[in-house]
Amino acid sequence: MTRLIAFFNQKGGTAKTTSTLNVAAALAERGRRVLTIDLDPQASLSMAIGTDVTALDLSVYDLLLDDDIGIAEVALPTTIAGVDIVPSHPDLAAAELELLNVLERERQLDHRIDAADLSDYDYVLIDSPPALNIISINILVAIRELVIPIEPHPLSLMVLRRLFETITRISRLNPELEVRGFLPTKVHHSSRLAADMLTTLADQFPELPLLPSIPLSVRGAESTAERTSVLQYMPRSNVAAAYREVGRWLEEAGDD
Repeated sequence: MTRLIAFFNQKGGTAKTTSTLNVAAALAERGRRVLTIDLDPQASLSMAIGTDVTALDLSVYDLLLDDDIGIAEVALPTTIAGVDIVPSHPDLAAAELELLNVLERERQLDHRIDAADLSDYDYVLIDSPPALNIISINILVAIRELVIPIEPHPLSLMVLRRLFETITRISRLNPELEVRGFLPTKVHHSSRLAADMLTTLADQFPELPLLPSIPLSVRGAESTAERTSVLQYMPRSNVAAAYREVGRWLEEAGDD
């Protein structure tokens, strides 16, 4: 059965896009077929994975707003073998206003996923916008598993309460939603602050596991500039190794 996982945090700068890209690549390395869905109007994932957003005929914007368009019509191959993408487009920024008058506006993504034949994919990974809006609500209603990328910084911990309040409310619409855990990103392993923040996170949320940490590195940005994943760009780097560990962790978590 296809697993639906979102990398979600309303705070910006937590490496949601980088993590979606590189976890998809790590799972593909393990022989899995992955569909990524870019639901950020900035379209960073789409561009990082080799899509020319200026030349798109269809994007996730059309998918959400046109009942006659399905995932198969929008999905495109990427520069990474085994990974496809439903690309985003800056037009998605207007979708929130356009969805206001749509019946069941919070379930549009859920309806499209339910209608799609996803049997060719082992995973659907969703990149989320840095906001809590109707697009975010669509994501939380549609998915089954949630991974929260988080930078070990005091400000990151401060915004978590609102995020979990939102998740609690959404659970009435999506009782199958499960928070898999926190994905620490941009971790400076010699930093006392980072260590303290991760300890605080574990103390405050003892029921949620910490996934393997992603070290602070410029390799992610460099690989994005090359329109590929860090696993292809610097396969022996510590960042690539960390994302492989995250992929392995998710596979094992799915066996529980």
